[in-house]
Amino acid sequence: MNAKKKIAYSMSAVALMALVTSCGGTEGGGDAAGGTEGEPIKIAVIPPTSGALAEFGTASREAWEYAAKEANDNGGILGRPVELVIKDTDASANTTLQAVREAVTQDGANFIGGVMTSTEHNAIAQQLEGLNALNFNSNGKDDALTGADCKPNSYRIVQSNLMDINALADSLAELPGETWAIQAVDYSTGHDAAAAFTEAAEAAGKEVVTEQFAPLNTTEFGTYITELKNSGADALFSVEYGADGVAFVNQADQFGLTDQFDTVLGFNMVSEPLFETLGDRIVGFKNNVGYDVNADNESNQSFVEGFEEEYGETPYYVHADNYLAAQTLFAGIEEAGSSETEAVREALKDLSFDSIVGEVTVRSDDNQLLRPSQIGEVVEGEDGELEFEILTTADASVTTPEASDECTM
Repeated sequence: MNAKKKIAYSMSAVALMALVTSCGGTEGGGDAAGGTEGEPIKIAVIPPTSGALAEFGTASREAWEYAAKEANDNGGILGRPVELVIKDTDASANTTLQAVREAVTQDGANFIGGVMTSTEHNAIAQQLEGLNALNFNSNGKDDALTGADCKPNSYRIVQSNLMDINALADSLAELPGETWAIQAVDYSTGHDAAAAFTEAAEAAGKEVVTEQFAPLNTTEFGTYITELKNSGADALFSVEYGADGVAFVNQADQFGLTDQFDTVLGFNMVSEPLFETLGDRIVGFKNNVGYDVNADNESNQSFVEGFEEEYGETPYYVHADNYLAAQTLFAGIEEAGSSETEAVREALKDLSFDSIVGEVTVRSDDNQLLRPSQIGEVVEGEDGELEFEILTTADASVTTPEASDECTM
């Protein structure tokens, strides 16, 4: 790895905002990438606007809009305004790729953010060098994106699945429960998480006594819950998310399942957007937490206060990860002294900077952002609303595996 380059970076000082637009600009993102004084820096933001992921898409867009507003209110980046090119997608790879091509070749953007799924990111990655554009992934956690499918113009800002699992494993020895049951989605994420958890449990001197997988989009968990109740386990690790997770938690509560466990540990199962839906039944549940909204560093406090004032709501991890993507991009532009694609890519190699999650580094071996991960417990806050109380924080040196040999940059 190259020696780290460090810069002192603060979003409140460097500043963002943008004229939110979906048209205009020069053709070909790479042609005007270097830019001249006063010329806008264009960023394509392409979140889902329909379907099951639309709520997360709205959060992604809000974060980039806030980042852009903050910058422009403070004079722009390198004295140039930030302009967002907002595109719609249904989170399918073909639709998103079409939107990316249009944003770059017609609207003049050479940076991309807000894209949601790992499948979309993989499709985009294959086209980025030809388009002379950089993509900042704040949402797609598939390990292959920084493994066999890595590309030099793709950056992952969010933790990978394995990073999240390693954070759970780091705290496993301290969690109540000696015999564990695993309930997971019958999908690659569920199987990978179950295998990694089993290995971590054995290393912690604990035992997995049962393991079962439910097909994606399962609505009736009765037979699975019966098996879990009869397993004899005193702790549960669950990898059920989205609508599946809601159905599992609701039905587990009806059957009194969770009462028999000393620990219920979720992997992406409960999160802030689901707190209102799931209610008090999840108080005491533990889950991986990618972003601590209460972190007391100056950058985070400024972000939370400003976002709450702008939108009247507290940011959660989707907002934070997309804002962090903007911090990463702007740090690269500042370090490069240019918005030309190749200059920014070179500047980002092993770049360290201060962010809302503390000091982070862009690892040049696979373009993974090295950042901490937390384990949190759902509690009732002083205002009566549910929130995460952070139990443990694992440093990136603990959670991040070595760069994959399959990744060739």
